[in-house]
Amino acid sequence: MRVLEAQFTLEGVLIFSTEVRPAVSQGQAKGSYINPLPYIHNYPVMYGLMGKSAEAYFVIPSLHEKTYAGKVGLRYTSISDMISKFKRGQEDSLYAFPLMPKRIKTMSFLMSSESWSYALPVRGRIKNVYPRLTSYTAFAPESVFFTYLIVVGNPPLPKWIRIGKKRWGIMRVDVKEIQDFKVEKVKDEVTNIPVNIKDAEEFGYKIKSSSKLIETPNIEEGVIGWATLDECVQIVTRGSKICLPIPEGVYNSAM
Repeated sequence: MRVLEAQFTLEGVLIFSTEVRPAVSQGQAKGSYINPLPYIHNYPVMYGLMGKSAEAYFVIPSLHEKTYAGKVGLRYTSISDMISKFKRGQEDSLYAFPLMPKRIKTMSFLMSSESWSYALPVRGRIKNVYPRLTSYTAFAPESVFFTYLIVVGNPPLPKWIRIGKKRWGIMRVDVKEIQDFKVEKVKDEVTNIPVNIKDAEEFGYKIKSSSKLIETPNIEEGVIGWATLDECVQIVTRGSKICLPIPEGVYNSAM
């Protein structure tokens, strides 16, 4: 088992629709307002680290398409496979915890799904669920995020990943391996960084309490939050202690 400190420096515009609410101006609705939280789910980060932008079958229907035949929810096959390999301690597997902010810069802008001109509108009707005007607050370049990566063996790690809306969120990845650490089991400890509650339970940990930060519509993604675990793997190094939910098959190799 190797423990890596990972810093993600944003070089593009990163948009996540963590919170969506109506935009109201002068008492009238003006489309929607999309605002991100400064925490990033670990699944898009893991896709980037595996060299994938998304699952091959992800489909984004046209704005002008009234119906979409696909009724099956999104499935994270590549993530599930990697987590399964990591849980068994398989060589060249990895796991990334959710990203937390170190430095945040934001920008705001307006996007329109229709053209504006002096001519009469000729564009067809779009789906009712999609607002014609959308106000965004996004993370701007020079924003910096931090997390821990747990790897088994020496899997290839990219220098850059792309996440977020339209994969505009280009991030430089800088990793530093933690050397000379000890692994201990402790009880009733709070995790040092937010964790994926679903993944922690899959790794065999019991959640005594948690504080939710991110919850997505898809239950397969899991809830992101701070958690108090009944037992926790504590990595002790250089006078610091890092509490993380790591599968038994992985941390036993480091004890």
